[in-house]
Amino acid sequence: MPFHAKVFIYDGIPSEQYDLYLGDVGGSGESTTSGSNDVGLLTQKLFRRPVPLYFGAEQTPVLSFPLSIYSPNEITADSYSTISGWLFGSQNYHELRICQDDMYETYFNALLTAPQVMRIGNVIQTITSTVICDSPWGYREPKTFTENYGDGYSIHDTINFYNESANSFYTYPTELVITANIFGGSITITNASDMNRQFVLTLLPLEVLTLNCDLQFISSSLVTYPLSKFNKMWLRFVRGLNVLSVVGNISNISITSPIAVKVG
Repeated sequence: MPFHAKVFIYDGIPSEQYDLYLGDVGGSGESTTSGSNDVGLLTQKLFRRPVPLYFGAEQTPVLSFPLSIYSPNEITADSYSTISGWLFGSQNYHELRICQDDMYETYFNALLTAPQVMRIGNVIQTITSTVICDSPWGYREPKTFTENYGDGYSIHDTINFYNESANSFYTYPTELVITANIFGGSITITNASDMNRQFVLTLLPLEVLTLNCDLQFISSSLVTYPLSKFNKMWLRFVRGLNVLSVVGNISNISITSPIAVKVG
C-alpha cells in the first residue's frame, strides 16, 4: 500500500526515534496493491447445473500490504537488532499509524511479518516487510454514547445511534455497560432498524452489567453467572442510523462501538 507519509508509529513508538522513514524501494512511481476489503463467496457447484448454489459471502481475507522503510544513515548490526525487536516477532497485534494528512484518524491493528533487508555496499539501508492486519480494514477511534437517567422508577427512551462503520455486516459494540437503578428489574433494548431485534435482561437493584457483544462476554458486579438472566440476543448495529427503544429500570447506559475504515 503506497503512502506519501514519511513517518509511521508502531506500538506507540515513532519511526523517527530510530532514524527510519517510509519509502518505496525501486520502481517507476507506479504501484498496485490490494485494497480493503474483498469478499469470499460461499458457493457449491452441482453436476450439470451451470449456476452454482450461492450461500452468501464473507468479508475476507484480512488486509495486508507491503511496507518499505529506509534510513538515510547506516543501520548498524546493533541498531538493526533493536529495530527488529521493535517491529518483528511480536506475539500480539499492535497499533500502526501512518502519519499523513488524510489518515491521521486511521490506525491498523497489525503485525509486521517477513522482514527482508537490502544492503548497499554491505551496509543495511532498507528494510521491507508485509503488514498483516487483524481484520479486512483499518479503524478510527471507537464511538461512545452515554446517557444518565437518574433514580426514577422506569424509563422509556429513544436513542438514535448512527453507525458510521464501513463494515457491511453487523457491527457489535465492544463494550455495553448498563447500570440498574435502585429498583432493578427487566430491561429491554429494541433496535427498530434491525427488524425490531430485542435485547432483554434482568438486573438486581444497582447491579452493573458489562458486555462485549462482539466476543460475547458478560460480567456482573453482583451475580456470578449473569448469562442466565439474558436472552442472548446480543446488541448489534446495521450500517447507518439505528433507532433504539430503551425501556426498563436503568440508571445509566454506555455504548462503545468500533468504526471500521476501508483504506485503499
